[in-house]
Amino acid sequence: MNASWLSHISKHHTEWVKLVRSWGEHDYAEDIVQEMYIRCLNYTTEEKIVKDNQVNKGYIWFVLRSVFMLYKKECSKVSKIRIDESFDLEEILDNQCNTSYSKILHRIDEEKNSWHWYDIKLFDLYLTSGMSMREIEAETNISLTSVFHTIKNCKKRIAKAVGEDIEDYYNQDYELI
Repeated sequence: MNASWLSHISKHHTEWVKLVRSWGEHDYAEDIVQEMYIRCLNYTTEEKIVKDNQVNKGYIWFVLRSVFMLYKKECSKVSKIRIDESFDLEEILDNQCNTSYSKILHRIDEEKNSWHWYDIKLFDLYLTSGMSMREIEAETNISLTSVFHTIKNCKKRIAKAVGEDIEDYYNQDYELI
């Protein structure tokens, strides 16, 4: 089976990933695109996808959307637990805790992505480097006042965006997040 025509499709890989992310799936976007490649290889022919060295993006969109919808359907399935079966309540609570924590982190990332690039870079530098504000000032030649106010405002924006969710997380009200 010659699959050299898949190289035409894979040239647009970042475009496919961005498309899946635009539908709201950030964590498994790469996996969904990979599944699309597999389905194209197994269920389609080169003639349906590549014409005159141009990729039929409508066809790829349809395949990606189908894979994405199957993924969402699988995620939405509710697992049922019989009362007479033994189950671990702590494990269920841990899963809720982890899911809620992931949701909070995702909302923080969404909030950060709406900021100006300067605020994002300075806040990330402050969080990840472990440097003090004075060390950041010395390293970047940005005034201490600017560093202080930027970080203070970033913290306020995050608190405003996810403050209630964090309270619910600490109070173990995971269903409210």
